Amino acid sequence: MPDYANPPILTPEQAVARLQALPRPWAGDYLAMYSNWLGGIVTEPWLMSAPLDDHLVHRGDGVFEATKCLHGRIYLLQRHLERLHHSAAGIHLAPPLSRAQLTSLAQAVVRAGGEKDCMLRIYLSRGPGGFTTNPFECPEPGLYLMAGRIHPPAETAYEKGVQVGVSRVPSKSGFFASVKSCNYLPNVLLKREAVSRGWDFAVCLDAEGHLAEGSTENIGLVDQEGRLLLPRPDNILEGTTVRRAVELAQDMVSQGALAGVERRALRVADLEQAAEAMLFGTTLDVLPVTRLDGRPIGSGQPGPVARELLRRLRQDILHNPAMSTPAWE
Repeated sequence: MPDYANPPILTPEQAVARLQALPRPWAGDYLAMYSNWLGGIVTEPWLMSAPLDDHLVHRGDGVFEATKCLHGRIYLLQRHLERLHHSAAGIHLAPPLSRAQLTSLAQAVVRAGGEKDCMLRIYLSRGPGGFTTNPFECPEPGLYLMAGRIHPPAETAYEKGVQVGVSRVPSKSGFFASVKSCNYLPNVLLKREAVSRGWDFAVCLDAEGHLAEGSTENIGLVDQEGRLLLPRPDNILEGTTVRRAVELAQDMVSQGALAGVERRALRVADLEQAAEAMLFGTTLDVLPVTRLDGRPIGSGQPGPVARELLRRLRQDILHNPAMSTPAWE
C-alpha cells in the first residue's frame, strides 16, 4: 500500500521512468501529438500531455476543433480553422500561427501518425502561467495538435437508425454556445445521461424549451411537408458538417426531393411528429434517428432524406478535392 503520509520525492529520472512505465490501456488510439512547448511532434503516448498550469487544464480556457482525415485528405480543414479563429477571437486569444502555418502543421501531424484515416484535434489554449482565473498571467498561448484513430458508428447504426432522448441538461446559451471552447462540462453531462439512460445520443433544450443540440452533434428533422428543419443557431454550435449538408441539400430542393430547408425554433413535439430525423457530426456524417426515448419517429426506419444526404456527404468527402486538404500528396 502506498504511504500517502510520506510519498516519495522523485528525481527527474525517477519521474520520467515512472511516466514511461505507467500502463495506458486507453491510449492505444493515440498516433501523434504536436506541442508548441516541446517544439515538435511525439508519437509515444506517454509523452503526450499538456502542462498542469496551462489554463486549458484547470479553467477550460481555450478553444478547439476536431476534423477527420480520410484516404489521406483532411475534410473541411479550412472551415474548421476558420471557426477556430472565430472562437479564439471571441475569447480574446491570438493564435500563435497563421492559418497557412496551421494547415502545414496539421498535415505534418497527420503524416507523423502514419494512418491515412484518422481524427485530427487542434487545441489552442491560454497557455501556462499560473492557477488563477486571470488570463493575463499567461505569457503566450499553447498549441496542441493530436492525431488519433477514428471510430465512426457501425454500419448497422445507419441501416437501422439510432435512439435519442431529451436531456435534463440545459443547453449553453448565446455567446457561450457559439464559441467552441474547451469547457465541455454540459456536453459531458449530456453524454453521461445518454449512456446512463440507455440512449445512443441525448439532445438538450434551450431555456425556452426549443431543441438545441447533442453533446457533439447537431440535430435535424424532416416534417410532414417534406422540409428539412434545423434549430436556429442562437443557442447551438452549428457544426461544419451540418453546414455542408445544408449546402448539399439545396440540389435536393431543386430536384424536388425536399420541399425546402429552414432554420426555425423547434420543440420536442416537432421531433415526435416528424417524418424522419437525423444527427450531423464529424464522425457521424449524417446518422438517421429512428426512435425518441423508445418511441418510433416516422416509420421507425431511416428515411429517404437522411439516406440521400449521407450518400451525398460521403461522395463529397471522397470525390470533392475543393472541400479537403491533402495530408499526403
